[in-house]
Order: sequence, then C-alpha cells, then structure tokens
Amino acid sequence: MTEKEIWFARRHPIGHHSRAMAPVHWKGWAVFVVFMSVMLGGGGAALWYGLHNELLHGVAIFAVLAIVFGGWFTLVSRANGDHVRTAADYKREKSGV
Repeated sequence: MTEKEIWFARRHPIGHHSRAMAPVHWKGWAVFVVFMSVMLGGGGAALWYGLHNELLHGVAIFAVLAIVFGGWFTLVSRANGDHVRTAADYKREKSGV
C-alpha cells in the first residue's frame, strides 16, 4: 500500500483552537496560488464594475468566486492534509534536524 501524498499540514499543534492548514508540498502551494489568483481576479472584477457604475455585478462575481473557490480550497486542504503533524514538523524533517 502506498503512502498518501501530503500537500498541507496543520499550522498549529493539536489542542489549539485553530484548524488552519499550511502548504508543505508544491501541489499545496499550487492550490494556494490558484485560490489567491482567483480572489485577486474577483477583486479586480469588482473594482472594474465599480468604476463603471455597476458595483452590484462586481460584488456578486466576487462573492460567487469566493464561495466556490473558498470551498474548493477548504476541501482540497482537508482531503490532502496531515491533521496530526504540523507544518513546522515537515520543515524540520526537510532540513534534516
């Protein structure tokens, strides 16, 4: 049986109230870059529509993108994440300490 490839790891140790995940693999970073690019594009669309007196259209586009891609980002990070070890553990492991 092959070991599952981990793209994200916990940002804080178990017991911390936050369930934030941090990318620890290039695929995790790629997911993050796609998400941020879409959010910046949505913000740009809101700005463009706002400057053309159609702010409601821009806000609607941004909201839809935020909901869809925010959900996608969350699902991908949960599905490909290590929910026990932290990103710091992976960083230490990679540096050989």
